[in-house]
Amino acid sequence: MMRSSTRAAVAVRMPDGSITGRILDVKPLSSRNPIWKKPVFRGAASLIDSLRMGMTALNWSAEAVVPQSTGSGKEGRGESTLSTVIAAAAALVIFGWLPIRLGMLVSDKHFVINLVAGCTRIVGFFAYVAGISLIPEIRRVFTFHGAEHQTIHAWESGASDLVAAGENQDPRHQRCGTSFLFLVMLMSVVFYAMLDAGVAFVLDRQPAAHWRTLYHLPLLPVVMGFSYEILRLVDRNLERSKLARAMAWPGLLLQRFTTRKAGRAEVEVAVAALRLAMGEDPGPGVTMAVSDE
Repeated sequence: MMRSSTRAAVAVRMPDGSITGRILDVKPLSSRNPIWKKPVFRGAASLIDSLRMGMTALNWSAEAVVPQSTGSGKEGRGESTLSTVIAAAAALVIFGWLPIRLGMLVSDKHFVINLVAGCTRIVGFFAYVAGISLIPEIRRVFTFHGAEHQTIHAWESGASDLVAAGENQDPRHQRCGTSFLFLVMLMSVVFYAMLDAGVAFVLDRQPAAHWRTLYHLPLLPVVMGFSYEILRLVDRNLERSKLARAMAWPGLLLQRFTTRKAGRAEVEVAVAALRLAMGEDPGPGVTMAVSDE
């Protein structure tokens, strides 16, 4: 999947070796209200849009490669929604309540609680990504993730032959969503520590772990927003600042788990998606899927 300032597109390698592309029918939040283009707000909008578009792209690509031959579309969508709800609830417990509860068992100081919670989330995230990377199908997904980055590197370098140039590029990229998520987890330590201290001062007692989880969650977009602005600042100063490179290093390290070096076959798919996102011809041999409204 690729995004530009005007549209998003996805391309998939079909079982017969051909490539099928599609423009995603998902309007970004910035097109609905100008506030989502403002600093801090644009960070939250970017991650929310990426999740929405990513789910749409993933579901469509799965259906394109393995079409459903039986059952109604509503039934399939119902099962998908149920799976999403269960996964979200599990993530809330594992990455929300449990780390905070562990932190409260270690200390009653707000910074220490959130430091333990943040470290627990980071270790858990690393372990989760490392674990699923052992699954062959997921490794294939990570290879296409690398192909996206290699193609973007080639495009940013001004290469005329994106496929040939992309094959030799680094599969990691400093503006990757993986780096963004890692930075969000780091920022949440400081932000939520200050928030919890304020809540405890008002209530004159320690908030329970489940209450902390519930009021942390709706404020997550604020953390995302500030993290996004830091990521932009780091990216602008990457070439001339040692501090910026040091701040980018943990995210690039994490991408060693979430990306794999892609070959020509994967890069060709990423290039087709990029050209579609830029409003260009995706290239010879690429067929376009009909969008289902």
